[in-house]
Amino acid sequence: MGRADPLQHVDLLIDWKPAPTYAGFYIARETEAFRRRGLDVRIVEGHGAAVAAQMLGAGKEYWIGSSSASATAIGRSRDLPIRSLSVYYRRTPAVLYSRAEDRIDAPRDLIGKRVGLVTGSTTVDEYRALLSANRIDRNRIREIEVDRTANALLDKQVDALLDYEEITPAELQSQGRRIAVMRLADFGVRIYSLNLVVNEAAWLTREKTARLVAEAVTEGYQFVRDRTAEAAAIFGKLFPDFPPRYVELSMQIVARQLAVPIGSQTRLGWEDTLKILNGQRLLGRAVSPEEVAIYD
Repeated sequence: MGRADPLQHVDLLIDWKPAPTYAGFYIARETEAFRRRGLDVRIVEGHGAAVAAQMLGAGKEYWIGSSSASATAIGRSRDLPIRSLSVYYRRTPAVLYSRAEDRIDAPRDLIGKRVGLVTGSTTVDEYRALLSANRIDRNRIREIEVDRTANALLDKQVDALLDYEEITPAELQSQGRRIAVMRLADFGVRIYSLNLVVNEAAWLTREKTARLVAEAVTEGYQFVRDRTAEAAAIFGKLFPDFPPRYVELSMQIVARQLAVPIGSQTRLGWEDTLKILNGQRLLGRAVSPEEVAIYD
């Protein structure tokens, strides 16, 4: 590309508010991984994975962005014209977090306990998959509707809450609170999570651009994995309202989530994901891994 060639503008939708979860996207921008590929990328924050999948499916404002694998697959099963281009989290980062003294370390420890659920969150579906995988009757657990904060746990209105490990649990731990986490992926919920999604019609006309975006984001997450402390420093400068200790701890968790090779997805991985979603009757119809993902 010559010096005079203009950069191609891309609006890239992330499925939630800025958090270390999405550090690879921001690091790609700040280290000029996008620019070196001839791209001028504007990162736009979203309102949840399901909403992001719908917006990317519509293809009007955004044609490429992040979602969760479950939202991608569910959307595809309901005829949204979207497909996964890359997977960054090969395991769900969802955890049940609790006060350490309550000793909720395994699914059976939830029996008789109060679990807070956020209506509309994909973590609720994964929690139900956890109970199913471990043959636990939901009626033996008291489920309580809560908001997205940790207040219900801190005020002892519930015994456990759900979130991505690198978000609220890391924030509480960074404050010195004794918080235990139970990773759903350790107890049978084998499901892909954070992924890069492309609108199918846009893929037909912008495949080269989409692949360049994917390359740059992979480079950004590789930076997070290889130079975690430096990534935390860059992200912390971008979002100074986040406490530095939280960003450091959260970035370490994100780095651990990134399986090598970063961004890769397999038919087997999607088969496992689809099997769990189908078992929870979340899919609108049966879909194949080939319908959901684009493989190199």
